[in-house]
Amino acid sequence: MGSEFQKQGRRVTQESLNSTDGGGLFPRLQQRYGLRDNPLEMETPFFPDAMRQHALETLRHLCGFGDMVLVLTGAPGAGKTRVLAELVRSESSRLDFHRIPASALTSRQALARYLKQLAKSGIPADSEPREAVYRYFRWSESGIRRGHRQVLLIDDADRVESDVLNLLVAGFVASERSVSAVPIMAGTEQVWHQLEDRPDSAHAHHLNLPPLSREDIKAYLEPRVHRAGGSLSELLSTSRLKKLEVLSQGSFGRLKRVAPGVWLDMVPSSAKASSRDGFTLAHLRWPALGLVLLAASWWFVSQQYESTVQRQAGAEVEPEPVRKSITIGPGTEESGQGSEVLPVSQDQPDFPGRGDSAEALTQSVPETEIVPEPEPEPEPEPEPEPEPEPEPEPEPEPEPEPEPEPEFVPGNPVKFVALDQLRQRKGWTLQLVAGNQEQTVLNVLRRAPEDANLSYTKGERQGLPWFMLVYGQYSSREEAGAAAASLPDVLRISNPWVRPYEDY
Repeated sequence: MGSEFQKQGRRVTQESLNSTDGGGLFPRLQQRYGLRDNPLEMETPFFPDAMRQHALETLRHLCGFGDMVLVLTGAPGAGKTRVLAELVRSESSRLDFHRIPASALTSRQALARYLKQLAKSGIPADSEPREAVYRYFRWSESGIRRGHRQVLLIDDADRVESDVLNLLVAGFVASERSVSAVPIMAGTEQVWHQLEDRPDSAHAHHLNLPPLSREDIKAYLEPRVHRAGGSLSELLSTSRLKKLEVLSQGSFGRLKRVAPGVWLDMVPSSAKASSRDGFTLAHLRWPALGLVLLAASWWFVSQQYESTVQRQAGAEVEPEPVRKSITIGPGTEESGQGSEVLPVSQDQPDFPGRGDSAEALTQSVPETEIVPEPEPEPEPEPEPEPEPEPEPEPEPEPEPEPEPEPEFVPGNPVKFVALDQLRQRKGWTLQLVAGNQEQTVLNVLRRAPEDANLSYTKGERQGLPWFMLVYGQYSSREEAGAAAASLPDVLRISNPWVRPYEDY
């Protein structure tokens, strides 16, 4: 079962993989499988599947030419730090990366001190924390003119105070977003939920890293096991891949901890996979026992109830005697003589004539009725004069119709192409820039105004305008990829996004 796998996995992780003594796991792996190197410590090659390559390419594109805060989320151990490390390795030649340390994210004052150090003389020393953060982003706008845009990396952003993150986002949104420093926040889903509630959440782009599937784990380990000299059929057999999937829970970090124990058969083979791999009779043992106990208790209670009902039905209830009274004598309260009350039981037989005599004795002499004099009729009230009819109210004037929203007028109509016309183009293209502001696209167009391959369009994203700059038209993805490597130097774009026109 999955719980048995997890217990064995926790026991396995207590031993060190890199230990050099005889009880360490890696020497035992070397002895058993003849491994030349530890496959779980190999950082290369970069794992491109499970949306990792897509996240990397999106970060490359939007760091260079985007105008949004970038949020990278995933479960602990999902590989967020590895993606950021690959981004820094591949783009450090054209971007200035600054990883904000945890000590600078403890408060607004600490963040302001760190940004003052980055800007050097660009921020006055006596600036308040909020003013210092805003001034930093305005100061960073000049960095792109020097050829290097700045990027702020915030790892484990879910552990940062919300007011610190909100101050960073507010400072970026208030700046010229297409050229100022780009914040990248990496953490769990809590980071995105926190930014999603902000009114300016439309200026944030969310990238999520899903957990690894069984096929992803196999694709990740195959090149590493091969380089280490291990047997793929042994180390990546179906049964072992199933155990690795359950124990790792789709996390790179857990996978590196539990894989040695699985390869050394420290997890019993009799253990079953998790519940998602199918139910067995063992899964139904405790529910069936619960149903048996419930049925037994219901039968016992029903027997007790039936016996109680039978005892109550057999017992005869004797009716209580009802006593009546007869009044003999005058019925008036003034006569105190000649009247007597006799109790009569309902069980005794009636005496003949008793009812008539009782009624005759209890009747009293009727009193003379006094007829009141009739009241005089009231005089009729005068009829009220008819009220004058109200004058008809004037009809309300019709409300003026709302003025239609002004149509979009492109800043560069020569290069602008409507979105529906762009989708009708065949083949592939290179997307160079994308953002909420048209000025982001126009800034790149000014670098090569006569280039006939450049055009841009306007779409919509999260209810806001979304401008995209494209380059060229190619018959295949390979042809577009070859053209991406030979873009004009004046554009200063090294990693465009290869996209088919039909996806727009």
